[in-house]
Amino acid sequence: MILLSVLSACAAHAPASSPAGDVVKVFKSRGAVQCEGRGTAPEAMRAELERAGVRVQASACGSDGRMRPAVCGAGTDEINLFDIAAADLPRAQALGFAPLSQLRDAQAAPCR
Repeated sequence: MILLSVLSACAAHAPASSPAGDVVKVFKSRGAVQCEGRGTAPEAMRAELERAGVRVQASACGSDGRMRPAVCGAGTDEINLFDIAAADLPRAQALGFAPLSQLRDAQAAPCR
């Protein structure tokens, strides 16, 4: 917890422009439910990030790589992926986004 606070403080003082190599991939579940809705579109999550001051460089759809039972009402493997400035990671995490490196089997997938 203390380490996260220290890292957050450092990130808050990062320069306004981020070098091209200073990018991190983050994800968040779309919240899609089988036999129901598709969940939140990448464009809506991108807007959420940008309203919070997160610099989004790219967005895509993906799969978390985890198996799910095929049954109405269950969640899906669909996630939204974003390339953001590494300095903005604490802001994104405060909104429920997580580094893509936490998902071992994640992969990009066409947006549907």
